[in-house]
Amino acid sequence: MGVVETERHGQERRPDSPRRAAATAPVTEIMATTIVCARTDVPVADLIRTMTNERLGCVPIVDEQERPIGMITKLDLVEWFQNPAGTLAGDVMMPIAITLDASATVAHAASIMACEDMHHVMIVSERALIGLVSTMDVTRWLAGQKTE
Repeated sequence: MGVVETERHGQERRPDSPRRAAATAPVTEIMATTIVCARTDVPVADLIRTMTNERLGCVPIVDEQERPIGMITKLDLVEWFQNPAGTLAGDVMMPIAITLDASATVAHAASIMACEDMHHVMIVSERALIGLVSTMDVTRWLAGQKTE
């Protein structure tokens, strides 16, 4: 069964709807480009201080070439407090780097975050981290779209 465009309340869906705009808008339009990153050897206590002071929801973990290799979120730190075995970022981070290429769309970023139950996705260019998109970035972008 295919997707069928239908009329709603006597009006057809306009081609400039937020859904259609998200399918073509580049993720680079909404990504944050000032990113606090860390290496695997950063002490967790330093990460907690930085995330608290900077009001960060996550910190990407990168290697020497600035390539993402993992991420630490607020939830990871809460879990660490319950079992503080790891003392370095590499011990606590989610060791999977879910990334999107800079050519991805806003819709793709939103879809990845929804499917993976995440609030952040890292944006890369030639495998190096260049940006970060959060669910709040997508929400703000959607709120700014005209629905006329």
